[in-house]
Amino acid sequence: MNNFIPGVEEKYPRELLSNRNSTEGNVVSCLLKDILILDENKFNKDMFLTEDARLLFEIVTNLRDKGIYEIDEVSIKTNLGEYGIAKLEEIGGFQTIQHLKDIINTSNFESYYNTLVKENIFIKMWDDNVNLLGQIKIGEKHQNMLKFLRTLPPDGVEEFWETRISDYGVVSSGKVLEEEDIEFSEDFINSCEEGEENGIPIDSCGNDINGRSIPGFRWLNDQMLGLRRGYISMLGGFSSSGKSTFIITMIMALISRGERVLIISNEEDSVKFKSKFLVWALYNYCKYTKLTKAKLLSGEITEEDKKQIAIVNKYWNEQIKPNLKFISIEDADIDLAKKKIREYKLKYSFTAFCYDTLKISESDMGNQRTDLALVRDSRELHKTARKYNMIGIVSVQLAESMKGTLCLTAQQLSNAKQLKEVVENLILMRSSFEEE
Repeated sequence: MNNFIPGVEEKYPRELLSNRNSTEGNVVSCLLKDILILDENKFNKDMFLTEDARLLFEIVTNLRDKGIYEIDEVSIKTNLGEYGIAKLEEIGGFQTIQHLKDIINTSNFESYYNTLVKENIFIKMWDDNVNLLGQIKIGEKHQNMLKFLRTLPPDGVEEFWETRISDYGVVSSGKVLEEEDIEFSEDFINSCEEGEENGIPIDSCGNDINGRSIPGFRWLNDQMLGLRRGYISMLGGFSSSGKSTFIITMIMALISRGERVLIISNEEDSVKFKSKFLVWALYNYCKYTKLTKAKLLSGEITEEDKKQIAIVNKYWNEQIKPNLKFISIEDADIDLAKKKIREYKLKYSFTAFCYDTLKISESDMGNQRTDLALVRDSRELHKTARKYNMIGIVSVQLAESMKGTLCLTAQQLSNAKQLKEVVENLILMRSSFEEE
């Protein structure tokens, strides 16, 4: 990134601008390669002090605002306009963009972004007449202030400065999230009365063809107060105990409340999920019981069945299909799952995800502590739900050696019972015995 915008080099010393070219180039290159990064972080053009970086940043934001998330030569020529294309040609045209995309590794974006944020902190400190080029005493040694501060992360610069201020007798409360008297105000009572502290209810799944409510999990909903955004709920069950069918009801309850749900499965393909959703809709929406999953998959479909399927199709295409997406992945690849969740949240405004099933990935097979890998993956899904303020549903297989246990507890999670510390709700299920 060359050429600072007019006035910058006159206003700021050379030492303060020494890192700008490479720093701004790295950040803009990441945006060119993955426009979704723009929606995940706070950006504005004033963060960039070089003309090239500002131009490329404006190109990225222009394309994003038009709903374009992949930068290629066609999208550039189609959407930039003559002036934008002419300005781009001044710095080498699309070949420059392609080169920047090819040489950058977006997995390092967080480091690049933090460096840019930190350098901008220094710019603002200089604007406030802080002498960053002077000496500062650290322990028993005197160091150049700017050189020392560049060794710290952005929050480290803030903490260091707060510490320096506290030495002057000032107490900072910048890290305090809430500070108030405890009182039961009318606003507090109203928020409780209106259910603002509750999650999305799963007590019903909308109405059937006759206008009657389709039951969800009323008792369970009362215990959990719905599914909250920013948290994951985990459903554990033995093999073939009905986890998928249970999850389908939860998903349909969420969709009936206006949520958009992404399903990511490493267990089953779309055909099996389609059959389960179809049979669920036939029974719950049409109150039709003659077509079972076994008959459907074996091709035993009658003309009467087809008429009922046509009714379900209309209901599905109008009410469910726009708010549901299914993705099948080959292995328990949590990084790929996070990437797709991020994509569907930022591109398509999905509000919930379901991950089926949490299990050991092939890359963890050689690890003696595979239980820790499960805990790690559950924490990653939890952090994803928190970051994007989404509802998360995760299924997990219970240890088969525990099958036959009447009362299910976290012990049935085998060595990975620490999972219960990550999730907000842990729901365990098993098949009923004939004697029960």
